[in-house]
Amino acid sequence: MITNVNELSDYFLQEIKQIPQVKKMKGRGLMVGVEFDFEIAELRKKLIYDKHIFTGGAMNKNLLRILPPLTVKKEHIDTFMNALKEILN
Repeated sequence: MITNVNELSDYFLQEIKQIPQVKKMKGRGLMVGVEFDFEIAELRKKLIYDKHIFTGGAMNKNLLRILPPLTVKKEHIDTFMNALKEILN
């Protein structure tokens, strides 16, 4: 399971860094905070209601918390990334 987490964490970080609106990344492994250059309240609403993807919020209004289960698979990350890119475009 730890090997899976390490591999998918690296994959996720490579993918998320390709999004121009991402200002910086925080966290370790798959427990990640993604800071955008805008407030993410509307983004979170669209992810939840339109794409059925739940993410966490934070005190920082620009920070999106990603907390997937340790059993997450590459296709789940791809689903999230596709939904995020679609909403941002």
